[in-house]
Amino acid sequence: MKKNQFGLLEDLTEPGLVKKSNDVSWKNDQIYKQTNFEKNTTYFHIMGHEESHAVRRREILKKHPEIQVLFGNDINSAWLGITFVLVQFSFISLFNQLSLFWFVITAYVFGATLSHALHVLVHDFTHFTCFESIALNKLMAIWANFGQGVPSAITFGRYHADHHTFLNLETLDPDLPSRLELKYVKGPVMKFLFVACLPLFYALRPVILRPLKPNAQEVINAVSVLFVDYLIVQYIGVSGLLWLLLSTYFGLSVHPFAAHLLAEHYEFVNRMETYDYIGWANFFVLNIGYHTEHHDFPMIPWTRLPLLRKMVPEYYENLPCHTNYVHTLLAYIFDGYIGPFSRIVRSSPVYFKK
Repeated sequence: MKKNQFGLLEDLTEPGLVKKSNDVSWKNDQIYKQTNFEKNTTYFHIMGHEESHAVRRREILKKHPEIQVLFGNDINSAWLGITFVLVQFSFISLFNQLSLFWFVITAYVFGATLSHALHVLVHDFTHFTCFESIALNKLMAIWANFGQGVPSAITFGRYHADHHTFLNLETLDPDLPSRLELKYVKGPVMKFLFVACLPLFYALRPVILRPLKPNAQEVINAVSVLFVDYLIVQYIGVSGLLWLLLSTYFGLSVHPFAAHLLAEHYEFVNRMETYDYIGWANFFVLNIGYHTEHHDFPMIPWTRLPLLRKMVPEYYENLPCHTNYVHTLLAYIFDGYIGPFSRIVRSSPVYFKK
């Protein structure tokens, strides 16, 4: 480690994500005992290195070209998307007239689980892994938004493409916390509020920091979803739309399944920039926990990511991973060594003011 011209620590060590460890001590929750290492707390962990997923992708394709059989489309995502939206509508009809207590509980347990699953499907649709046709994938993403009540699919797809292309490059990767987050999100109370407001941060951060000009597809997305919201109000009532929106809010905020947003790229282990979650929740979150595999091969549908892990276990099985989303959530909020600064970037800042 050395200090750069801004007084920030820079790390010249090869990132651990590329290395294949045989250390079985990473299993279970040992990952949360590794957070106390030398780091910047006013900026990110600076590591000047090639994007780690590109390195491993080249190596895997060279040694195991047979994994390319996993590339391609899986139409099952479309059937799931159609089913989940229809089930969500039935939930709206069932639960919108309940007492306040059960209104909130059903939104948190049932609505949030389905809304989050639809978010994961939108993620896959915007990677165009369902149909060969890009247009059909985008239409399915908009359809999935009907079960969330918020028009976000097309915009998400545009910014998420930047996340993969410019992973961990400040100002270009919309997933990196902003300078304001680095400055103010400190301590358990502020970190809890950050988690409670995650939908707002993830929706507004890229639009504010690196706005893209809205296109016609985003207009179609917005108009169609708002029209469905209007139909819900007309035929079910305002309470039905409120239940749906509350479900979507819970599904991306203070909810165990939403903790994947914290688990994926926050640096719980020194020099590790992407993490898997391995556990039973992958059934409900549609394998979003296989995040290292996803970044290595974003052209593989979510249904086949576990197969990739099985085909080349030497690249994934011994990497540090999360096994408990609740523990991830609590660790982020209460561990003083974890915060917005717990991200790896691949270059020094152009400017920095303490």
